[in-house]
Amino acid sequence: MTPKANGKNLATILDDLGVEGGSPSRPDQRPLATGLEPLDDALRGGLRPPDLVLVGGKPGVGKTITTLQWARNMVLDGAHAIFACYEHTARLLTARLLLAELGSVARAAKIADLEDVRSHVTDFAAGWKGLDEIPDGRGLLADALACLGAYADRLWLVPASSGSTGLAELTRLVEQCGNGRTVLFVDYLQKVALRPEPADESEKVTRIAGGLKDLALTHDCVVVAVAASSQAGLTAGRQRVHHLRGSSALAYEADVVVMLNEKLDAVSRVHSAFDPVKADGYRHRVVFSIEKNRTGPAGLDLEFEKDFAYARFVTPGGWVAERLVDGGITRE
Repeated sequence: MTPKANGKNLATILDDLGVEGGSPSRPDQRPLATGLEPLDDALRGGLRPPDLVLVGGKPGVGKTITTLQWARNMVLDGAHAIFACYEHTARLLTARLLLAELGSVARAAKIADLEDVRSHVTDFAAGWKGLDEIPDGRGLLADALACLGAYADRLWLVPASSGSTGLAELTRLVEQCGNGRTVLFVDYLQKVALRPEPADESEKVTRIAGGLKDLALTHDCVVVAVAASSQAGLTAGRQRVHHLRGSSALAYEADVVVMLNEKLDAVSRVHSAFDPVKADGYRHRVVFSIEKNRTGPAGLDLEFEKDFAYARFVTPGGWVAERLVDGGITRE
């Protein structure tokens, strides 16, 4: 049988990779760290090209906050990130990044009360005022904007449309904005445009998932896609990968799947039924479950404290010690 015209033998592949004596000479093969510990430890350093990474969970659990925080941390480390969002405006995403930086600035300065500035940034997000109209008597906003400026040229915030932003447009964004260490964020997968759009959602999601994986492979980048829940998933207790909307192809195509759940929903009731203080603490934490990981261990459950007033999760987090529902594991 004649090999395909675009096939290569192993010697050619090794030569293309610059392998000499078993050591690749590619300049930067470091994983793209999410900046959330111990999540990066669990992922053996972070995300790797050409991975397709899915982030799932119920509405409001913090999927956009999570992925935007990852994007911010990755560009701080020198990567280029494209955040194509079908749900929010670039103005709102900018405001969330600014809030996150404000939270970091305040923590470093040991300032507890930021409500005066935070409420004005919320008004900016809603379009009610400009940044130049925000009072900044303590210089906190200026410091936060300086933090944004440190990575602003490496992070693209792209308002995407379910009618016009498809796989071809996402590919062009990677080609135009990538730098060799590139991550494309898609928020969210089920809204990626297909023309013509299949009548069956399962077929549509299958094609989108396959297309995003092909994009990652062809351009040697990481693709992180937020995935919506199915109707059954919305009423389930703990969200699992099979609750993602549209197609079983999501679980097959993805290299890494991280499912987010409110800790109160994810933890077995035996831990909180008779302890209202513990149950209240659970309300402020989200469990990150690594349900699939082709290059490392899966079945790992971590937790992070919510700081949604400043559009972020607090790091470092920790490992879940309690038993989780739906086949969760217990860690001693």
